[in-house]
Amino acid sequence: MTDAFEIIVEPSSRRRRGRAPLSEKQRAAVLFRVWHGVREMIEEAERLGDGELVHFLAVSQLLVEERVTTLTSGVPAFSLVDTSRPN
Repeated sequence: MTDAFEIIVEPSSRRRRGRAPLSEKQRAAVLFRVWHGVREMIEEAERLGDGELVHFLAVSQLLVEERVTTLTSGVPAFSLVDTSRPN
């Protein structure tokens, strides 16, 4: 016979109050800090010799750059580029 147990999670009465949404300028600043954090992780992955992790982080870094470009310029990052044909 197996003993079954039940985990009950009750909502916390001390919830964080809702945060005001960030302005586009604040979001760009936060993403800039994220970009630097990703850059540091890339350097650490390179030091460790983990090429797959470096590649994954580099793609993440490009996505952050794309988002910052979209937020700061108001133009989608790849709207002016012909993406219909491969290299």
